[in-house]
Amino acid sequence: MAIMVLPFNCLATDYTVGDSAQWNLGVNYNTWDSGKTFVVGDKLVFKYTPGTHNALVVNKAAYDSCLTTNPLATHTNGNDSITLDSRGAKYYICGITGHCSAGMKLTITVGAASTSKKNGTAPSPSPARSRTPTVKSPSPSSAGPTAPTVGSPSPSSTPTVGAPSPSSGATPPSVQTPSSSTNGASTASPSYRMGGILLLGGSLLLALGSI
Repeated sequence: MAIMVLPFNCLATDYTVGDSAQWNLGVNYNTWDSGKTFVVGDKLVFKYTPGTHNALVVNKAAYDSCLTTNPLATHTNGNDSITLDSRGAKYYICGITGHCSAGMKLTITVGAASTSKKNGTAPSPSPARSRTPTVKSPSPSSAGPTAPTVGSPSPSSTPTVGAPSPSSGATPPSVQTPSSSTNGASTASPSYRMGGILLLGGSLLLALGSI
């Protein structure tokens, strides 16, 4: 079983003939293709007002003589997309009388399909984006209220039990020995008391003797 493999150009380009001027009278199509590289798979797009112009695909003889009879293909919708499906020279003219001789004719050369154009390298496809949502840990600023820290009380909050400092409390009263003048009476020594008794006794004897 034979399998036919068709060439495929992943970098195919659509070229609007005439660029912004499109397919019209007054455009120099001999220089329009300057700097452009056409390969199999690219497309030529002929834009014009339907009924005013058309696009005929012709051979070299019809191109040179502006012969509009028996074209290879005829396009008339005003937005004609023509795929370049083979290599070699391609010829296009406008079939409206007098337009081809007025300059509405185009020839290009198509090269082989390639994965690169104009000596450029085909860009690598961008990697597919993951659809898996990323779960982020909450930042400290977005978290809920922080639980209070339970720990030993600071030394400054614990009352100290001890002897009061000299400056922080009243000085306990000193216990003093009662002075000899307590209750207004002087306490005499035993020798003085004895002398007093003797003097008192002598006074009494004198008083009795005088009676």
